[in-house]
Amino acid sequence: MRKKFNIVYKSEFWQKLFKSLLALSEIIEKPRLKVALISYHYQNPTISGVGIHARNLAKYLSKNGCEVHAFCSSEEEERYKEDGVIVHGIQKTLAPIEGSISRKRIEYDIFESEVVKACIRENLRRKFDIIHTQGLLTKAAFTVKKVCHIKWIHTFHAIERFRTNELTEEEKHFQDLNLWEESAVNFCDGAIFVSKALVKEGKHYKIKSKRLISNGVDIEVFDYSPIKERNILFIGRFSLEKGIDALPSMIESAMYFKDVTFTVVCPYRYMSYDLKNIRSALKRLEQKFEGRVQIIETSQPQEKLKELYQNCQIYVQPSKYESFGLCILEAMAIGRPVIAFNVGGVPEVIGNCGILVNNKKEFIFNMEELLRNKEKCIKLGQIASNRARKFDWNIVSKRTINYYKKILK
Repeated sequence: MRKKFNIVYKSEFWQKLFKSLLALSEIIEKPRLKVALISYHYQNPTISGVGIHARNLAKYLSKNGCEVHAFCSSEEEERYKEDGVIVHGIQKTLAPIEGSISRKRIEYDIFESEVVKACIRENLRRKFDIIHTQGLLTKAAFTVKKVCHIKWIHTFHAIERFRTNELTEEEKHFQDLNLWEESAVNFCDGAIFVSKALVKEGKHYKIKSKRLISNGVDIEVFDYSPIKERNILFIGRFSLEKGIDALPSMIESAMYFKDVTFTVVCPYRYMSYDLKNIRSALKRLEQKFEGRVQIIETSQPQEKLKELYQNCQIYVQPSKYESFGLCILEAMAIGRPVIAFNVGGVPEVIGNCGILVNNKKEFIFNMEELLRNKEKCIKLGQIASNRARKFDWNIVSKRTINYYKKILK
C-alpha cells in the first residue's frame, strides 16, 4: 500500500513539474506585449488625474508582464526606468505665445510632433503591439498607427463637447480645436471609457470597439487609516470644471466650527484671466483664518497626497463635470466619507458610501452635518474603503491587458 502511494505521489509531482516547465517555456519563447503609453502628464508629481491614471496603469501593466514605454512631457530630454516602466521624457518647449491657454495648446502640439519621432525610433528596435493614448493626444497616435501599422487604443477621460461647457471663456476659445483633435479617435482600433456615464456621452463616436474599464486606485499606497483630525480636504486642478468657485463659501461655512481646518490643493500650470478673482478670494480666506485654511497651489507627490487624505475627516468634490473622480476613489480607499455633486461618473464611484448633492446649499448642509457627527464619518469611511478595493489597479490592469489581446486578434 505504501509503495503504491509513493508511485502516485511521484507521478503527481512530475506532472506538476512538467506543467510548470511548459508554462515557463511558453513565457520565454513568446515575447512580452510591447505597449507605447502616450500621456503628456505622467511624471510625479503631476497636475492631472490623467497623469496619475497613466502612471498607475503603466506600473501595473509592467507588473503583469508587459513591456511598457511611457512617452511624456519632461523638463529635459531623458530616458530612464521606473517601476519597471521605460520612461521617454520629451523636453517641454516653452512657446513665446501670449495667453496662458494658447501657450498650453501650442506646447501640446509640439509635444505630439516629438512623440511621433520618439515612437518610431523605439518601434525600430522592436515593434510595438499597442499604442495606448490618454487624454487629447490623438494626432501622434493616429500618425504612428498609419505609418507603422500598429493597433491603437484610446482611453477617454472626458468628452470635450460636454467638458468645455464648464470651462472659462479663454478655454472655450479652443473648443473647436479640441473637438477636431478628438474626432481622430474615430480611426482608433478600440476605445476605453472609464465610466458608464462617459460611455453614454461618447455614443456619437463611430469606433470599431468600445470597452468600459474603470479608473483604479493603488491599494498598496492608499490603505485604510482611522480619522484623527477635524479637517476638510479638496484636491483638484484650479478649474471651474472642478468647482473651484464653490470653495470660498464652503470655507466660510466650515470656519464657524471650532477647531475645524480646511485644506485646498489646487495646482495649476497656467492661470486663465477668469480665475484670478477666485484665487484672490481663496488667498484672502487663508490670511483671514491664518493656520486654519491652507491653500496649496503646486502638484503634490503621491506620498504627500496620502498624508493629506489621512489628515482629513471629510473629502469634498464640488466638480461640475467629472467623468470618474480619481481623488474621490483615493479618499475612499483611505476611509473618508465623500460629499460630491451628482454628476457624470461620480455616483458609480461613490455608491452608497458617500453623499451626493444637487446644489451648493445641499453641499454645505451635508458638510456641516458630517462635522457634527464623527461616528457617521467613521462608518461611511469604513464602507468606502471596502468599496474602493473593487477598483484595485491590479484588477483594472488585467482587464486592460485582456482588451489589448482582443484587439490584437
